[in-house]
Amino acid sequence: MARKARVTIDWSLWDDQLGKTTDKELAEKIGSSVAAVSMRRSKLGVHASGERGARLEWDKYDTLLGTMEDKSLADQIGCSIGSIAIRRKKLDIPAYNQRKSVDWAMWDEFIPDMSDTQLSKKIGCAPGSVKVRREKLGFKRFEGDLRKKVDWVKWGPQIGVIPDNDLAVMIGCTVGAINAQRKKMDVGMLTEKEKIKRASIGDEWGKWDHMVGKCPDDVLANLMGANRSKVGVRRMRLMIANYPLDWNESDKPCLGGCGKALKSDELTCSSTICDNKYKELF
Repeated sequence: MARKARVTIDWSLWDDQLGKTTDKELAEKIGSSVAAVSMRRSKLGVHASGERGARLEWDKYDTLLGTMEDKSLADQIGCSIGSIAIRRKKLDIPAYNQRKSVDWAMWDEFIPDMSDTQLSKKIGCAPGSVKVRREKLGFKRFEGDLRKKVDWVKWGPQIGVIPDNDLAVMIGCTVGAINAQRKKMDVGMLTEKEKIKRASIGDEWGKWDHMVGKCPDDVLANLMGANRSKVGVRRMRLMIANYPLDWNESDKPCLGGCGKALKSDELTCSSTICDNKYKELF
């Protein structure tokens, strides 16, 4: 039985509503799938409602920035903590929990032997506060041997995916260590697709990404032994359109990833490229 053709949506009627409400709510208004709305929003670079970068009337909330914890304000407004943090940094407003007064007499002795990030975690202040104090006392930035302590087999795939500053905090090393490893790996700025694929190194998607969008989501899900929604989410993250052609229930996909529907029990279409791809991954 052939699948029904997809409904064509006149997005000129709906583009201005993307991100102003949830994808599910807008999909119900349009009469389309949630996936269709999500893909259109991603294509236009519009953040989802309530996520970082979502459209908010900041004039109403700017005076509250830094007067309470980001989480509390985010809960009050109904947006993400990231949205609050980005707006606050844009206006150069310190975070509420970074305004605490530090009794440096208790901590000065640790400054020469710890990174700014490590010490700030112990104190409960911002790394910048430690940096200012360190420079005031004339101490150089701590380098230590943190690079030797990092398990780059574990953290290497995250370089270029997560911002260096954030990754340094997660690992507990200096940004300099991240930069050094980045140069060693020759990793520059990655595209969104490259970030997703790089972050997936070692997981099951490394075996199946070449099949995403080359056959219907449920067909690939059956091959993987996963549910259809998992494949759909992966396809949207990679910004790959759904399989556009009719697909008969008896058809099988070429596991080489060319997108051809096979009628026989063959695993690939027998082309050299697909045969090599299949052997490489399976």
